Amino acid sequence: MSAEPASAGAVEPAPARRRVILAGIGLALFLTLAVVAALGVGPGEISFAEILTAFAAKLSGRPLAFRTEAILWELRLPRVLLALLVGAGLGSAGALTQGLFRNPLASPGVLGISTGSAAAVMLGFVLGLDERALWATPALAGIGAVVMLALLFALTARRRDLAQLLLTGVALNALAGALGTLLLALFLDRPTLAQKAMAWTLGSFDGRGFPHLRAAVLPLSVGMLGAWTLHRPLDAMALGEETAASLGVDPGRLRVGAALLVGLLVGTSTAAVGVIGFVGLIVPHLARSLPWVGSADHGRLLPASMLTGAALMLGVDTLSRASTPTFLPPGALTSLLGGLFFLWLLRRQTPEQGI
Repeated sequence: MSAEPASAGAVEPAPARRRVILAGIGLALFLTLAVVAALGVGPGEISFAEILTAFAAKLSGRPLAFRTEAILWELRLPRVLLALLVGAGLGSAGALTQGLFRNPLASPGVLGISTGSAAAVMLGFVLGLDERALWATPALAGIGAVVMLALLFALTARRRDLAQLLLTGVALNALAGALGTLLLALFLDRPTLAQKAMAWTLGSFDGRGFPHLRAAVLPLSVGMLGAWTLHRPLDAMALGEETAASLGVDPGRLRVGAALLVGLLVGTSTAAVGVIGFVGLIVPHLARSLPWVGSADHGRLLPASMLTGAALMLGVDTLSRASTPTFLPPGALTSLLGGLFFLWLLRRQTPEQGI
């Protein structure tokens, strides 16, 4: 994959590079302020002054009050950091999926990848594998995502139009969802299992702490870094498979590598917090709307999707916590937003685009 698209070697003018750097710094600062705001939301009143004082105390090594330590450091901080990490992972998985299929409507949720991951984890719950080994749930989630991608590639190999891709994804999504529902229905006589599975399919950051964050940070970081390393082959693939092959990109190897990375990102996120739908669809479109990103350069789109995904997921989880005493699962909120967004995208498609 040594060759690059012609546009990849172009050198940007210095003012353009400065604008990109400044925009990235501005987005990072906004995300930092959003984190501080999110730490102040939820059960147990903690003012922003207390939050700043707590961080200053931690940096200086001074002990915190028990209440502040328990609420801020043990409950809210790991949840906020995990929301950022999962949002960034799902955002990059969405950008990678859309680049791989050269289709703005492709995403792990729409194409059934997330549902396949969920069905595999549900099977692990039924068999009790999650109680026998800590790595069982992440492994099953990743395997389910990769299997769904492999089926999608196999079933759409001869036809690449949008309608075929979407209909195949919808069918696989329905099959995987039906399998998960069937497994749950067969074991309704086990209330503990049914409650755990139902809570997990809703997608939530409740009860997540530093152990969950530590378990997710390495695979998600590896997946996001791996996704970014594919930005030049993805730029070449945007020109068509034949053109990409002439530029030195092996489409087959790219598909396998990207499928494994999407499986790692979606599987780890699903295993950590449950099913969070449609983030991979919404986020790349939001990232492309940023003036310094555009749609052709995956070297910018992938990092922007990570930052945008982190901001979106943090915002949704903060809204979920602010809605107490009513519980609003983040997965349900993202599915609602994503479904409306997907319908809007479909209405924008022209007849020439195949649907």
